Parts: sequence; structure tokens; C-alpha cells
Amino acid sequence: MQNTRTFMNNRFTLSSVKDDASAGLVVFLVALPLCLGIALASGAPLFSGLLAGIIGGLVVSLVSGSHVSVSGPAAGLTVIIANAIITLGTFQLLLLAIVLAGIIQLILGFLKAGTIGIYFPSTVIKGMLTAIGLILIIKQIPHAFGYDADYIGNLNFNQRDNRNAFSELVNAVRKINMGATIISVASLIIMITWNYVSPKLRQVPGALIAVVAGILLNNIFLQFQPLLALSHEHLVQLPVLEHTGKFFSLLTFPDLSGLGNPQIYIIACTLALVASLETLLSIEAVDKLDPLKRHSPENRELKAQGIGNIVSGLLGGLPITAVIVRGSANITAGAKTKFAAFFHGILLFAALLFFPQIINQIPLACLAAVLLVVGYKLTRLSLYKEMYTAGWDQFIPFMITVLAILFTDLLIGITMGMAVAIFFILKRNMRNVYAKDRLPLNVNEPVRIILSEEVSFLNKAAIISTLDNLPDNTSVIIDGSRSSYIDYDVLEIIETFKSTSVNRSIDVTFLDITGKFRRPVPPGLRIIQQSYNQLLANNREWAKDKVLLNPDYFTNQNVQSPKYFFITCSDSRMLPNDFTGTGTGEMFVHRNIANLVMNDDKNLMAALQYAIEALKVEHIIICGHYGCGGISGVLNHQVNGAVADWVNTIQETYLKYEHELNQERDFDTRHRKLVELNVMQQLTHLEKNIYVRKAMVSEQKLSLHAWVYDIGTGMVKDFTLDRLQKPYVV
Repeated sequence: MQNTRTFMNNRFTLSSVKDDASAGLVVFLVALPLCLGIALASGAPLFSGLLAGIIGGLVVSLVSGSHVSVSGPAAGLTVIIANAIITLGTFQLLLLAIVLAGIIQLILGFLKAGTIGIYFPSTVIKGMLTAIGLILIIKQIPHAFGYDADYIGNLNFNQRDNRNAFSELVNAVRKINMGATIISVASLIIMITWNYVSPKLRQVPGALIAVVAGILLNNIFLQFQPLLALSHEHLVQLPVLEHTGKFFSLLTFPDLSGLGNPQIYIIACTLALVASLETLLSIEAVDKLDPLKRHSPENRELKAQGIGNIVSGLLGGLPITAVIVRGSANITAGAKTKFAAFFHGILLFAALLFFPQIINQIPLACLAAVLLVVGYKLTRLSLYKEMYTAGWDQFIPFMITVLAILFTDLLIGITMGMAVAIFFILKRNMRNVYAKDRLPLNVNEPVRIILSEEVSFLNKAAIISTLDNLPDNTSVIIDGSRSSYIDYDVLEIIETFKSTSVNRSIDVTFLDITGKFRRPVPPGLRIIQQSYNQLLANNREWAKDKVLLNPDYFTNQNVQSPKYFFITCSDSRMLPNDFTGTGTGEMFVHRNIANLVMNDDKNLMAALQYAIEALKVEHIIICGHYGCGGISGVLNHQVNGAVADWVNTIQETYLKYEHELNQERDFDTRHRKLVELNVMQQLTHLEKNIYVRKAMVSEQKLSLHAWVYDIGTGMVKDFTLDRLQKPYVV
């Protein structure tokens, strides 16, 4: 059973280590030229860029709580670093500023300043990812053609040579290097077609095959077509150490005499703030790309980056941030845990120490092809369509962010996107989003005005408009039961309305509003009635919101064609559509206590037959959950009556594994194990079911799965990953 657990709890398994090693190799190929290019553009020693990449992999990944982000030197800091070296006069003084910046980041982490990352709108983050993808494509095309005037890691539209990304495209077409073009096209073909080879071959990363092919092609050119062969400026240029002991002689240490220089502290604060902002943006974006939608703790990430920058500054490295290009390449390559980032650090270190001569044979055109593939996956056309369909208030901030980042830089683009997104948020507030009036269910009921969770001064205009437009001679309930905060300005408006309502013959009742006058109600009755009425009010709000977002929402619900039949527990905390991200019509659901599959359960058998034969579902998922009351009752021997009869099958599973379960000392571990054993037992019952067997015999497309949902983390564990490589054959 233990072997079936996956990386979802961030434990390494043989399967995840294999995927992570493959992803780490791809990230290494992406990170290597970026580290060197950023150091070159910053006016710093090339070794400092490599060292920052190594520390980002070996140090930051261990401390970070992020599963798939990758840290290293960032292109967004090059101008700051270059100006800082000029201002301070020496690279050693810059190192001191980097150490102090790391300390500031560490303090910000302990002060929980990282939570600011939560407030970046999703449209802006998606716009950032899309813009990065476009920039990667635009900036890598010249390198793919062999025109290397700009360093491979530069993501800025404008360049120091007074050219820009578009003019570089024109120059690249004018100065095509045929050898580089052949190598880059061959690399692209290999990586694209590699997705269609056998699964055994796909265990080797396509990027690695492309790089090896590029090296071989260039060596063939050297032997047989010297005019096509690439010169050293078109190849990776890694510093070559005479021997491994020379590594320590390359370390540079900060100049502590600069502690009295006020410029040091200004630069340290600048580095800390910009690096922290880029990190928070990057991990927010990477979390959205993560197929498992895991959340990276922002404050822990700031601490990890702080520790990384302290170590980097002490040893002679550049400043470190989480880098979206490397993180997205990591996810694209199939990373599962933070071991991928750690492994890329090992490879950077090994490349510098042991095989720099081999690395220096890699054509930049190969690496440009790798980044072109990453860029294409970030800026896929379906995302533009998705954002357009979501409405103008989503599409416009998204496009503004994309264009602003494309034509300026990351931070300016994000700032402009945020400004536009905030404008639309304010506009939605003015459209009466936070204070909604509810028409009565019948003519004898009062009008109910339901205030939302947060009612701020931004809602004043909407509330005033709602109150002013109420008809005379009516009864009104102003309901604050859902509100956790009501601004004083709003309370003042409501109380003023209460005092003047008599002039319009309006009868006003307040519910759960600070500073109100309550109409006497029998104790307990108001709360119960309010709770029940809230369901009706919530329904109206939900229906209105759905139509607001999509006028055809309900007209498109006439046909259901789900791909999934979901058998789960009746527990009120189990919300399958929520934690699977499925919408209306996508999932056919059956519930019972402890998610049991029993042939004498006519209700389930009817649902199962209908799902397989009528709906033609492709997947049947049995989903248990930790904290299940039925499982706890069996373990505690505290079930009786109808419940005892129902969970009898769990009792049988318990007796079968009683010895193994009783070896666990604490109840929680025994409970979790029995939950897992139960879903696997129910999967066995499902395999033997007559309707499932008939579907398999007729070769109907059908797969069976066993899940456990962790209520404490929101994560699902798939206990069929190792077992279910293809649909069951019975």
C-alpha cells in the first residue's frame, strides 16, 4: 500500500525521482546559458552567474516550500546589478549589498510580508505567463538563426545597443547562419516528434536528444562542411577549470569595509524589494502551471530566497530569485517534486567541475530550440480564447499585461496590468456587486438587501443607489449576516436610511448589523429562519451571477454528457466538483456513507448501469477521504443499527488487515490506512461488477480509479497510478 503513495505529499518515489531527474536535466540545459548570459550582461564575472544558479538549485530548493519553482540569477536584475557595480566601484561591495538584501528578505519572511503575492489578480498572472512565452519565442528566434548579438537570457524588449526585440528579428533574417539554422530546426523536429515515440524511449528527455544531435551535427560540419560549422561564439562558453581544486580559488568574498557606506544599504533595499516581488510573481505563476495546483507558502519562499542570497553574496554569486522561465521549463518537462530543482543544481556544479569541455560543444541554437518549445507552451492560443470568453473585465487586463511586459519589462508590465485590473474591480463595485437587493419570493414578503462579506467605502454609491430606488410603502430587511466587516461610512448610510425611512412609509428591519435597532424576535427562531432563508437568497444570487457571466449558462444545461462517474462519501465536506475543478454536466455523482460498492445496493447499481450504458462514461472514480465517520466507527467499534449493517463490508476489510493495522500505535495512522485499504477493496468490488465486465468485454472505453481526498490539505492521492497504465481488461 505504501508503494502506491505519490509525490502529492512531496515524498520521493521511484517514479517521481525518474520524472524529476529528467526535468532537472532540461532545466539545467535552459539555466546554463541564462546564468552565463545574465552575468555577462550585469558586468559581473561569469563564474558569479553559475554560482548563483548552483546555490539556487542546491540551497534554495531545500529550504523552499515550493514543489516545482526553480531559483537562480534573474534577467530582471541585470540593470540594477550593472549600475550597482559602477556606483560602488567594486564587485566585492556589491556582494556585501547582496548579503544585506538576503537578510532583509529573511526579515520580510518572518514579518509575513509574502502574503502580498496572494493579491495579484489571476488575469495579471496569466498575462505575465503568456508574455514570457511570447518574449521567449521572439528573443530566441535570432539565436535559432545563429545571430547572437544579444545574450540568450535577455527578456527585455529594449536592448543596450539601442535595438529592440523586433529589430533583432529583422537582423537575424538578414544574417542567417545556415549551420545554426539547420541545427535548431533539427532540434525542434526531434523535440516535437519525441512526444510520439514509444513510452520507453520517452523516458529519455527529448531536449537531451536534441542537444546530443546538435553536438553531433556540428562535429559533422567540422569534418565535412567547415563553412556550416559553428564558431565558439555560437556555442556555450563555460569557464574551464584546470583542476577541481581551482573552484575554491574562484570564490569571491564581500568587502565588509563597505558597511559604513550608505549607498550599500540603498542598493540592498532595492535588490531585496525587486527580487522579492519577482519571486512572489514567479511562484504565483508557477503554482498556476502546476498540474496538481499545489500552493507554495509565500513567507517561507521569502525566507528561502533570503538564505540563498546570503549564501550567494558570501561566496561571490549574483542575486537570486525564483525564475519563471526555469520554473515553467521544469513543469513542462514533467517535474513532480523539488528534487528536480535540486538535481539541476547538481548538474550545474558537475558541469563546471568535471565536463566543461563537453558542455562547451553545445550549440546555442539547440538551447534556443528548447526555449522556443517552452515559450510556445506558455502562450498557447487556447488561453487567449479562454480569457476572451471570460469577458472584457478579464480579457482587457490580461492583454494589457501581455503587451506592457512585451514592450517594457516584467515589473512595469505587471504594474500596468494591476492598475487596469484594479480599475475593473472598482467598476464592478460600482455595479452593485457588494450590496445586492433581493426581490421578495411573493408579494407579501419584504424586500431583502443582503450585504456581502466585505462591505467597504467603495460600496457606498451602490448601497445609496439601492436604498434610494426602493419603492415607498414597503418592508425591507437589511441583512448583514454574511458580513464579517462593514465600513463605518456604510453603517452611517444605513442608520441614516433607518431614521428617514418613516417619511417614505418604509418599514426597516436590521439583521446582524453593528449599531442597529432590532425588531424583537423569539430567541433562536431568527437564527434558524435566517439560515433557511439564506439558502433561497444564495440560490438567487448564484443564478444571477451565472447569467451575468454567461447569458446562455442555463440554456446549455439540457443535455448531460459526463466523462466521469464519481462514487464518494455522503460527508458534507466532500465537494467533488470543487476539488476536481469540474463544471456542470462534467461529472455524474453517487454518494453513500464510506463510498461503498456493493452489488445489493440497488441505488448504486442503477446509477452504475445508467452511467456505463446510457452516459458512456470513460472513468469511474471511487473517492474516499481521511476523517471518514464510517471508518472511524469501525475502528472504535461504535456503530450500531442501520449504520452497522451498512459498514459491515468495512468491518471485513478491517478483520483482514487487523494485524497490520494494530501495529500502528496512533489512531490517526490506523484510520488513514483503513481509509486507503477500503478504497482499494471497493475498487476490487467494482472490477467484478457485471456492468463493468460487460463494458470491458465489448471494449467500451472505461478506466477504474481509486482516490483518497485529504480534507486537511485539499489534495487527492491516486492509488491507481502504478496499477492503471491502461484501461482494465477483464
